[in-house]
Amino acid sequence: MDKLTQYRNYVQQLINEYAKYRPAYGDIEVETIFDTQRDHYQLINIGWNDEQRIHGCALHIDIKNGKIWLQYNGTENHIAKELVALGVPKEDIVLGFQAPHKRQFTGFAVI
Repeated sequence: MDKLTQYRNYVQQLINEYAKYRPAYGDIEVETIFDTQRDHYQLINIGWNDEQRIHGCALHIDIKNGKIWLQYNGTENHIAKELVALGVPKEDIVLGFQAPHKRQFTGFAVI
């Protein structure tokens, strides 16, 4: 299996695992969005908590130029470490939510 296919599988596996958990409040649906042609992957929450509308991204991951970009992590877990545990080298993981000038200090890819 080529690297891109493997990374797609890892990302989808990870997001599907998090999709099993629903928020403890409100009437919230958890949705996965997998755009395998453009390599955009998201986990979003949609619904209502009493009279407050809930709609937001919990996890956003892209694959660009052979690297996994963590664009947003609204979970309490370290998603990059979970990817490393699956076999993704640190140099193929970009913490996109970190400012570009700070990425050199993360231990992961700069770009």
